[in-house]
Amino acid sequence: MLEILKGLHKIYTLALLTILPLVAYATVAYTISATTTLNVNNVLLLYYGLLFISTIIVLITIKPNFNYKKSLVKELYKENKHNGRPIYYGSLAGVATANIAGICISYFLNDNKQVGFFMLALTVCSPLLIIPSVMGTTYFKQFVHLPKIPTKVVLFSIAVTAFALVVFYSLIDYVVIQFYSKDYLPVASIAKFLILGFIFHGLGDLINRFLGAKGEGKKLRNAAFFVGAINILGYTLLIKYFQMNGAIITKILASCLYLIVMLYYYINFIKK
Repeated sequence: MLEILKGLHKIYTLALLTILPLVAYATVAYTISATTTLNVNNVLLLYYGLLFISTIIVLITIKPNFNYKKSLVKELYKENKHNGRPIYYGSLAGVATANIAGICISYFLNDNKQVGFFMLALTVCSPLLIIPSVMGTTYFKQFVHLPKIPTKVVLFSIAVTAFALVVFYSLIDYVVIQFYSKDYLPVASIAKFLILGFIFHGLGDLINRFLGAKGEGKKLRNAAFFVGAINILGYTLLIKYFQMNGAIITKILASCLYLIVMLYYYINFIKK
């Protein structure tokens, strides 16, 4: 659904589908928790139930037309085979290997508290990943017809990201103390380094959106495989020998490589 809305350039509807389930869940969960205790089953049922309802609301809003020609099915199958399937395989590699970080930290450091700190730091840093990605999503439909990414889009993404980075470094210690406590300050220390990886990855995602709009699924798959290889090597060997610093270095290296590979594919594409 999200990809369809992105392709149709229905940005406001896309934002609604992204935000509505979260806001509804937070509101309902807070109300229920005031009178009773929520267990895991209730939380999952509540979240996915609200997500399902939100999706139905969006479907009713966009009024999809199911009258299509048979030739469209063949076209979709062909596009999925040459573009969609490679992207899917790449996504599996990237997501699966990124999730071994917590397992390796727990195994090599023998300290689940460090796992919590690292994972929380990842969550704290994630908003900076969104900025370039949002620009790529906003221009996704236009990218289909553009020969290259407009300079204003690149400059705006870099400028806003730089501004957000300054704000991040200024407030991260204060935010962690206010929302958690001084005992969680190691999260801020980890996040100050991890944020570099998120910036690299976010800028790489901007190029990812452009190449995706051009049907370059195999290139996106290859980039994800490179990242996956770095994740596997880094989250095992580097954590083993460098502890938490190894996990931080792995995230930065993987994201930096992702940006470099995306730039390489992008430069070669626009030269054609």
